[in-house]
Amino acid sequence: MASWVLFPRLHLAEIEDQSWCPSWLREHTHRALARMWQTSNSKNGSPAAQACDLLIHGLGGLDKAAEFTFVDSCAGAGGPTPLLETIMNTRLTSNGYKPVDFVLTDLWPDVKAWEKIAKQSEYISYFEEPIDATKPRRLARQGTKECRIFNLCFHHFTDEAAEKVLASAVQSTDAFMIFEMTHRTIPSLLNTTIVILSVFFTTLYDFYWSPIHLIFTYLIPLAPIFYAVDGYVSCTRGRTAEETWALLHRQPGLDLSEWELKSGEQTALVPFGKLYWYLGVKKSVSK
Repeated sequence: MASWVLFPRLHLAEIEDQSWCPSWLREHTHRALARMWQTSNSKNGSPAAQACDLLIHGLGGLDKAAEFTFVDSCAGAGGPTPLLETIMNTRLTSNGYKPVDFVLTDLWPDVKAWEKIAKQSEYISYFEEPIDATKPRRLARQGTKECRIFNLCFHHFTDEAAEKVLASAVQSTDAFMIFEMTHRTIPSLLNTTIVILSVFFTTLYDFYWSPIHLIFTYLIPLAPIFYAVDGYVSCTRGRTAEETWALLHRQPGLDLSEWELKSGEQTALVPFGKLYWYLGVKKSVSK
């Protein structure tokens, strides 16, 4: 059952998107998101494990997933891609399939972070040059299909940019998947509140060695305020499935006759953490 949407979508400004945002605050966000993806508090596993399940099922099973290269279109500092790669390839190889490749791309590549990630797995690579997700360009390894993934980033796009991003995916890939954890729903708002409060605990774990992080969390609670503002703002940016697909249909001349569009939501973190997903896949893929 879909959660009720409480209010119209608003594209308010997130602090993290601003050029003046301190890098150490962005680091807080990246660490928090990385931990969120790997946290498991239910029998269904972590959000990363559940996202992997959704990818495999959406593409038509392990045999179909084994045909793809997975492209993280807005990878930031790497996001959940290392987790997705490990989970996906473990499941593939344990069932007799060859490992698949994951590729990190972004309009502002974090090459330093990606180098460390790529060294840890031969199946993760990256593009050093900026890749604009609004412009059609095939990025998959030759001889494979391409699945473009948007991990907790699609809400950052304005409607105008989001239209182009989706059109690019339809024009140059075989499948795409959008994952979000923030939305204009009661579960999302409640989960965001928990995430905001968690900064008081995670700072001790992640940044016990850094006076600046400790000061701006406990003495001058700038990090919790930053979390609160950006967390709730990102909720106002969440899109429903109907709103997402409407962006595609607004693109003149875009042929969607060969595409299946699906969506859903499920609890990824008990009690309120919902994983919202939006899938587009060519009909020929699942045949």
